[in-house]
Amino acid sequence: MIARKLIRPDSMAEALRQREQYGKDGIPVAGGQSLLVLLRNKLIDPKVLIDLEPLGELRGIQRQTDGMSVGPMTTIYHLLSSPEVRAAAPLLSQAASKVGSTAIRNLGTIGGNLCHNEPGADLPPALLALDAVVELRSRKATRKVPLREFFRGYFETAVAPDELLYAVEIPTLPGGASTVYLKHAISAEDLAIAGVAVVLVPDEQHSRKAREIRIGLGGVASVPLRASKAESAVCGAVLDDAAIQEAGEIAASEADPMTDPHASAEYRRKMVKVLVRRAILAAIEQSERNGHGKV
Repeated sequence: MIARKLIRPDSMAEALRQREQYGKDGIPVAGGQSLLVLLRNKLIDPKVLIDLEPLGELRGIQRQTDGMSVGPMTTIYHLLSSPEVRAAAPLLSQAASKVGSTAIRNLGTIGGNLCHNEPGADLPPALLALDAVVELRSRKATRKVPLREFFRGYFETAVAPDELLYAVEIPTLPGGASTVYLKHAISAEDLAIAGVAVVLVPDEQHSRKAREIRIGLGGVASVPLRASKAESAVCGAVLDDAAIQEAGEIAASEADPMTDPHASAEYRRKMVKVLVRRAILAAIEQSERNGHGKV
């Protein structure tokens, strides 16, 4: 059943008032593409749609002294084409380039991508590896939630019924960091069967020694996640073939994939091993090309 009422608030204050008034019966609309699929298939039946399109303050990218803030209504295309994003968070640009088709990138937003929390989405594993934090607002309070705590379950997030996502904050990458996002899908426009994002900070003297490593996984559990055990296993170690193989195997053990018409759980785990290995090797090559820690 199609929603009975569409509201277009002209200010953030009005949008939050509507969120408080309607609660779970009022669904925010960002890009709207995923939401329209849910409506068409009668998976949700809200009384009200709250269209966020008029709210200019929810759009745009702002550089800050400690990183970058992205408004939730910023489109995927804007992320992909932004010189600021390419300079400060190239991993996010890489992930944005893998999102769906041109039409999806033109309409889809970073906020909608995160709040929809669909398994196989490209932006969440990249933002997890970037240590992103989201700012949530209601009429009563503002709170910041690390993205690692934002995804709660299958299509569920930490956004309360009276809240809106106001900003995505991305800290400055450590000096010398290299970043890689890899995706395996049936076709380029499909959701990821498995997606892996890696941030590698090499030792200043040795490009194959990991001073810090972050590994984000998507499409291989009910929520995107950081492969924290794999990170701990190889952080500080020399990333030889054995260590890289171990990182992939541990990351695969941290995944909890489902079997669906696109791939079996076993296949998804195997792809985690493959993609983690490839992503780490690509990150090492990137570091060496940039002259960081090369022996």
